[in-house]
Amino acid sequence: MRYLLILVFFSTLTAKAQLTFNQAQDSLQKFHLGSTTDFNDFLNHPGYGAGVILTRDGGAAGFGDGDNGLELIKLDKKGNVQWRKSIKKPFETIEPQCVAQDSLGKLYVIMLTYNPAGYRGGSERVVCFSKAGAQLWDKMLGPYTLLNNPTVSYVRTIKDGRIEMRGHVVREKPVGDKDPTYRYWQGWYDSKGVLSVKTGEVIDWKNPEWMKKFKPE
Repeated sequence: MRYLLILVFFSTLTAKAQLTFNQAQDSLQKFHLGSTTDFNDFLNHPGYGAGVILTRDGGAAGFGDGDNGLELIKLDKKGNVQWRKSIKKPFETIEPQCVAQDSLGKLYVIMLTYNPAGYRGGSERVVCFSKAGAQLWDKMLGPYTLLNNPTVSYVRTIKDGRIEMRGHVVREKPVGDKDPTYRYWQGWYDSKGVLSVKTGEVIDWKNPEWMKKFKPE
């Protein structure tokens, strides 16, 4: 009986030690962090990137373009701001997508940036921060062109600690006025910023089975 009581007490403490998702959203609401709704399916799914995530230390993180510009805000387990980092925009038009955390506690923010002099579809940018809020690296996934420029629509942490990204990419120049052929794309960043990529088969956007590859599993 004593063991059972201790276990129940420990479980209660553990539950209180983690900020809830709703508490995190409420705490971040005052900063008005705007981000794309394309990642809303991943909200409150552990391990996936979204505009707001719960972190491994019991707190949370939010990423978006708010009252103070583009920034990443880290909350502690009580919902208080632990640190906040402004992120310089390369161009005025950006689309904040998500923040994700790896097994070491590092935070990755992913956004589409739009160069007015380049490809209108934009290009993906990934910035990595330490768990203490120090910026570690800042990288682009592709050039501001149609070709070889992946677009990300799914982010999660995988078992080996890397960040996995899924999306699509165009490898072949379209013929005439035809639409581009989009291929399934996967990319993996390790904590040091080393990127591995894999390009798959042509995506059939009308096939609902394809869309499962871009949803929480």
